[in-house]
Amino acid sequence: MHTYSSRQYIPAEGLLTRVVDHDEVLTLDYQEATRQHQRSLWWGTAVGYRAMQVAAVALSADSLWRRDNLVVVSAHPGPGVLDSLNYVTLCADRGTLTVMQNDRCVNRCNSEMKFEWWVSDGDRTAHIMLDEDFVPRDFYELIDRRVYSETRADDDKLFELYKVNLSSRIWVTPLEKSFSYELLPPMARGQLPAGHAWVKETA
Repeated sequence: MHTYSSRQYIPAEGLLTRVVDHDEVLTLDYQEATRQHQRSLWWGTAVGYRAMQVAAVALSADSLWRRDNLVVVSAHPGPGVLDSLNYVTLCADRGTLTVMQNDRCVNRCNSEMKFEWWVSDGDRTAHIMLDEDFVPRDFYELIDRRVYSETRADDDKLFELYKVNLSSRIWVTPLEKSFSYELLPPMARGQLPAGHAWVKETA
């Protein structure tokens, strides 16, 4: 198995993300990730893609990360987010994606969802978190009104404005100022992160 230097092949720069798949370096472009969604899911697509750029950096300390053994866990259920995760890692296509749930956040976006992901390459896991203050509380409240059919006048317009603003901010703000990550032991397919508030530990 050939390895590629992460100094020669920069894992993430601008709109691009690089990853090794079948011993070939692929250069992925964010524009391709947004092609199927156009405007409607741009915020989810953007934050999911940027989170995977953090994973690329975190898992490429010595050599460029590889798709081969990637396992991904997402605490965010949004379709734009999940499509970006799959675009970069192929985790959904290869059956290695797990979407976490709790009693109040079951496969839908609401204020209980978390901008938090785990990406494991078989040797270690990058636990990635969006800065907790990046998304304003008003946006979460707006989402809840839409989910629970309590919308007010102009909520739809306001929702679109928020998404445009958040999408712009996630791109102009450096990754290290928008996200944090920690390296943890490897995770197996289907495994949930130990100690997470959503995970009920068995006796």
